[in-house]
Amino acid sequence: MAGPRLSLVLPAYNEQDGIRQAITEADDALARLCDAYEILVVDDGSRDATSDIAHDEASRRPNVRVLRHSTNRGYGAALRSGFEAARFDLVAFTDADCQFHLDDLAHLLPHSANSPVVVGYRIERQDSWRRRVLSRGYNVLARTLLGTVVRDIDCALKVFHRDALTHILPESRGFFVNTEMLSRARQRGLDIAEVGVRHRPRLRGQSTVTLQDVPRTLGHLLPFWWSQATFAGTRPSGTDGPTFWASLLVMAVACLLFFSGLRAPLLEPQEARYAEIPRQMLAQGRWLVPTLHGEDYLDKPPLLYWSVMTMYRLFGPYDWAARLVPGIAGVGCVLATLLWGRRMFGPRGGVCAAAVLCVLPEFVYRCRMLTFDGLLALWTTTALACAWRAVEGSRLRLTWWLLSAVACGFGMLTKGPVAMLLVGVPVGLILFLAPSKARVGLRGWCAFVLFACLVAAPWYAMVMAARPDFATYFFWRHNIVRFVAPFDHAKPFWFYLPQLVIGLAPWVVLLPLLLWHLTTRPRRAALRRPAGLGFALLTFGWMLLFFSLAGSKRPVYLVPLLPPLALALGWLVARYSPRFTRGSVPAEWVTGGGLCAGTAVALLGISTGVIRIEVGLTLIGAALAGLAYMFARPRLGWAGSFGLLVGALYLGVLHVLPAYNDQYSIRGELRRQAKTGQEVVCYPIRYDSASFYLPQNPVRVFEKSRTRDLIAHLEAKPGALLLVKSGPTLERLIEELPPTLRFVGKRSGAIAVGRVEVSPVGLSVR
Repeated sequence: MAGPRLSLVLPAYNEQDGIRQAITEADDALARLCDAYEILVVDDGSRDATSDIAHDEASRRPNVRVLRHSTNRGYGAALRSGFEAARFDLVAFTDADCQFHLDDLAHLLPHSANSPVVVGYRIERQDSWRRRVLSRGYNVLARTLLGTVVRDIDCALKVFHRDALTHILPESRGFFVNTEMLSRARQRGLDIAEVGVRHRPRLRGQSTVTLQDVPRTLGHLLPFWWSQATFAGTRPSGTDGPTFWASLLVMAVACLLFFSGLRAPLLEPQEARYAEIPRQMLAQGRWLVPTLHGEDYLDKPPLLYWSVMTMYRLFGPYDWAARLVPGIAGVGCVLATLLWGRRMFGPRGGVCAAAVLCVLPEFVYRCRMLTFDGLLALWTTTALACAWRAVEGSRLRLTWWLLSAVACGFGMLTKGPVAMLLVGVPVGLILFLAPSKARVGLRGWCAFVLFACLVAAPWYAMVMAARPDFATYFFWRHNIVRFVAPFDHAKPFWFYLPQLVIGLAPWVVLLPLLLWHLTTRPRRAALRRPAGLGFALLTFGWMLLFFSLAGSKRPVYLVPLLPPLALALGWLVARYSPRFTRGSVPAEWVTGGGLCAGTAVALLGISTGVIRIEVGLTLIGAALAGLAYMFARPRLGWAGSFGLLVGALYLGVLHVLPAYNDQYSIRGELRRQAKTGQEVVCYPIRYDSASFYLPQNPVRVFEKSRTRDLIAHLEAKPGALLLVKSGPTLERLIEELPPTLRFVGKRSGAIAVGRVEVSPVGLSVR
């Protein structure tokens, strides 16, 4: 029986003390084990006598060849040079430090008959404890991230079939080479056999592996895991399918959902405050410094106020005019997601991503509110989309890069420096994790910051000139202290997780399928996951982590992370929406279309039933009937599901949200009970709805510490309209009223609206 024919690669760098022994041991061992063999000594630019000694041995040993790099290129480059020069069907390699017994190849070579990759693992490893600990930790990390199943990745005694080796040749130049090759072998489904080998201490020379190589190796591991093992796709998926008309339909639906039901009353305290500030600014002709009740209001930058003031000038100071601003921001987010998704995933992916965002209940509800977060989401989504366009190729597209900076600057004018963090961090991370993207050097980042500051800095500079305490108050108190040591809205780290699960209904049912797609290991699965999907998920994960780490938390803060999440879900929908098998209920429908629609309608019915029971029961019945029909006729498909979702949400914005606002707003009671010129008394805080809806009425505020002054004032003016916080505050006030006064009013959410009247009978509340 013929013996093996083997090429042994022996990389060497500054190994003059041990290279002669390494060549001698290799030549003796292979002469005993192989019918034909060669030893390829790759001198990687050694600066000592390694090359001279190797050439001397080669002149006396016919099976030894010496390859030389003129400069030191790295361990991986040396191995690749040897692999490419190998002539036999089996190719092995070991290090020149003589720590392995090459006679142990006798245990590896028989396994090569059935396995294209045979790797050794060190028995009783003879290295320092530090190297053993580092190696063990690295092996665990590589197995976790890359799915490599071998127990000793960096063992320098391996045998490959030459035809298999051509598919897994290393690209890295450093010590990441072993991890890269084994990961590629795993991705391609190559069988890997493991064999225990002896290990001995290094007696000569110095190891080229140092602690400094740990971050370098990690610097190779993480980008490789991200761009080669997880998101290796380069072409958009789903390039066929709907284009213009589907995009137009999605945008029409967005307009329907965001511009319907705008006459819903403003909620206390945020919506009323953010509508009243621009009304007062416009009335006083103040555009630079926001003002509220005669005092500067410097908690937030002015872009939202300016936008609402513009609507007031066009249409008048009405609540529906103020709500046009978040409506425009919501539609703008859908459009930015559509264009961004088209660029990353193709026409079908872009339309599906925009459609998912458009009918995402959490997004529709939160982004319709008059807050800064919907406008911030518009600018961060635009900035991220432009940044992706700028860096997706091998060269930086400067125009798109600067457009991203300008959008980020508008985000800073909306809610402060948080916009730079939400945009800059994921862009910087993707540039690190995806080395194939354009390189943005220091000059590029400086240009980004400069253009962003050109948009935002003039306002900040003018306000700081007018108010020297602004920098400390805004940047320190409202951006740093509020993050690390919150003085309001303090919540635990996990606060947003239940909100996401509930707010993503019905799309939450797609998350297990998305997770399955992300964790599959084969190379073909990685090629199906485009790089844009990784960027969307990276952005979503960073934003969720950032807002979770913040001490101050409010549900509406999550609006900016919903477009990146919709992009990921849209990619999933684009992959599955056109595939339906005849005669069975396919997985794509069970996890998606019909179940999503039924869940949405059922949830809408339940929430509506709280307000109007007959509508709720009708919708629940329709949801059950629709689900039964879909199980019978599964080919109804995603288009029908999208239609049901749109219908459900449209009913929500027309009936559920206005009814909710009517129940918890005080607009109705103010208009019913107030008289022109009547004084309005607020206790224990000012309610801005009073100033907004009754601009001609004087408003007086009594804090909790002035309860006695309040009672004395009400005794003097018993006909005043009183706004008081419901619950214990109202109950304590009623208890302290003298017997000659009674409170007659109605609770509207958290606020009771009524009058204090003179009555010998006592108090009553209705």
